[in-house]
Amino acid sequence: MAMKLPKRPKAHLTEAEAWKILQTCAPSTWIVREVTERDYGIDAYVEISDREGNVTGDLISIQLKGTDSITWRGEKGNRIATSPSIATSTANYWERLPVPVFLFVADVQAKDIWFAPVKPTIRREYGKLSDQETMTFGLKKKLRLRSKVGPALVEVFGRRERLQRDFVFHLTNIVSNAGDFHQFIDGNQGRDAHMEVASEVHLRFVSLYQSCEMVAYFLGVNWTVDSLNELHRRDHEVFQDDFVMLHELTLDQALAQLEPLFPKLLRGAVELISKSERAYWKAMQPVLYAQCSSGELEWTIKSIEERIAASEPYRRKL
Repeated sequence: MAMKLPKRPKAHLTEAEAWKILQTCAPSTWIVREVTERDYGIDAYVEISDREGNVTGDLISIQLKGTDSITWRGEKGNRIATSPSIATSTANYWERLPVPVFLFVADVQAKDIWFAPVKPTIRREYGKLSDQETMTFGLKKKLRLRSKVGPALVEVFGRRERLQRDFVFHLTNIVSNAGDFHQFIDGNQGRDAHMEVASEVHLRFVSLYQSCEMVAYFLGVNWTVDSLNELHRRDHEVFQDDFVMLHELTLDQALAQLEPLFPKLLRGAVELISKSERAYWKAMQPVLYAQCSSGELEWTIKSIEERIAASEPYRRKL
């Protein structure tokens, strides 16, 4: 009679194969550090170095899931799939981590890994953390680690997520100062072109510029304003003045570029905070949520849009 022996569970075999695939897919610039205790939702940390081998200190965290084969749906070129289920307690933990988190799903048959940055989905579906026991994440066919741009896209998503706190700061800045900022934009155009911009006005312009640029990046608004470096370079080229960093002419030109974008950024903020990520912002930033949900901000945006529209015929004559 044959003696019985322990059998290795299929789930363990799939997990081991997933790790082999990760080791072959990860680029040489990634330092993958496996976590020994993986019951809390993180299987590895990845430290990213540059092409010269400099360790940058940029970290991402990974949960690795393995499956025999991912089931794709949709049309070619835009195929999507659904990840294995994730406990909402794990998703809540991911949201609290101070580093970007990625879900890596290894397809054992394809010998490849598909990835998804999890925090954007958590922010969009924040209500599920309290209403459901599990949740899933969308996978896109084009986001695979073996592709030429796969690792680079992971790093891009990671850099974007690391800027999330800065985004919240700058978003709060333009929302809380919406009326004052537009008065600044409107009031600092049409001045004496050859005058030096006062230092306090220059600093306020830089603050406004940096906040609007960051918000535009996160909201996907095309940023058509010349860079600060270009503005300062052109100012020096025109005026040949080593003692003045910015003249009214250059400030006027920059504000004319910025003005039509400003209400678009405010409307994008309202859409994000009061609609598409409503539950997240209501829980995490209740004051900002209340401001974006108020009729007062809508009135301010409409007022800005009306002033811009009213001044357009005059600007065309200049």
